[in-house]
Amino acid sequence: MSDYSYLPQQLEEHFAAHNRNDQSFIELNPLPSCLICFPLKEQSSRQFQDFWNWFLNKHSAETYTAYITYYFDQAYFENDFEERNNSINQLLYSAIFEQQPPDFEYLNHQIHIWIAAHQATKTSFETEKESYQTAPVFDLLLSKSDSSTQTVIPEPMANDPMQANILATLQGIQTALGQKNNTPIPLFRGDVQDSIEWLDDFERAAIANQYNDEYKFQIVGGYLQGSSATWFSQETDANAQQKIIRWTPANVGEINTSFTTRFENKFRTPILISKWRMKLEKRTQGPGEVVTKYAKAIRKLIKRVDTGRNWTKEQKIHFFTKELRTDLSYVLWPLLALKDNPTMNMAIELAQRIEDNQRMHLGSTLPVFASVPVMAPAPQMAATSFATHTQDSNE
Repeated sequence: MSDYSYLPQQLEEHFAAHNRNDQSFIELNPLPSCLICFPLKEQSSRQFQDFWNWFLNKHSAETYTAYITYYFDQAYFENDFEERNNSINQLLYSAIFEQQPPDFEYLNHQIHIWIAAHQATKTSFETEKESYQTAPVFDLLLSKSDSSTQTVIPEPMANDPMQANILATLQGIQTALGQKNNTPIPLFRGDVQDSIEWLDDFERAAIANQYNDEYKFQIVGGYLQGSSATWFSQETDANAQQKIIRWTPANVGEINTSFTTRFENKFRTPILISKWRMKLEKRTQGPGEVVTKYAKAIRKLIKRVDTGRNWTKEQKIHFFTKELRTDLSYVLWPLLALKDNPTMNMAIELAQRIEDNQRMHLGSTLPVFASVPVMAPAPQMAATSFATHTQDSNE
């Protein structure tokens, strides 16, 4: 048994709290998929019954609660795409499955299509006067959506106005939803997770899947869980002050209404910053580690620690060079001193050239001057050696 929001241990803890009648725990940790927390108070709608029969058979869902029926009806009768998408996400968060559920975005996609198809045939559901069977139509549509963003109307169906209308309706839905999902997107579960790492992973997957910024903003709520999901729901609410309405800012005036900047500000916690700072202070270049790999690690840590992007060039150079292998730093520092307005990019490029030269002439990356202690100047010392303190906007 599994779901999208809770680990098996959390589910067990919740039901154990019911067994021991721990009301304080239950009130603080309600479970949307729990029938005790959200009992069914009235008969579900006809459209929900149709949906649940499909959901149960196709995706091994278990039972449903008042929470699920509420959000299904919200999604079903909502015309705004974004609002419908949010309601479908809530429905999925509250569903329990007998086995590992499919990819979240895939199942969200399937429900969008199911609702569109059901609405296109709702007259036949309500009057029961149509002679043809609608279930095979849903199966056809859903199977087509797995591999193509264009629905091909089979010849027998093209002659039926009702069924042709279903497929035509879905072409518009699939244009909005028919995005690639070749590279999985990870979930973000809250404060203890590396928020910057997750955002970088999300961006890499989005690029691979060819998502634009508008689509990234539409789907990101589906990959947030726990406290982050609550935060996102509050900050995108219609009544929120400075409501988040876009993925990333195009100018300074859009910073406070953009997801990426607000997300970083919220979940780059002091505890994480301290952890990253400690890693940066202790990071050394290993005996066999190439400059490229070491520089990437230093860049990553500086990006996390320098929350205001206020570090000077000298500070960045200091942290790159201070634990660079001595055979490299011994040669690097005199060369840097000859440069006007040196940057960390310059330092990295020079270190790579020195490393390549050693490999070419010595056939090895073993330290040449390993016995010579070389210390990088502290930032304030480095500042006296260089012509400027201007921040490097390119790093």
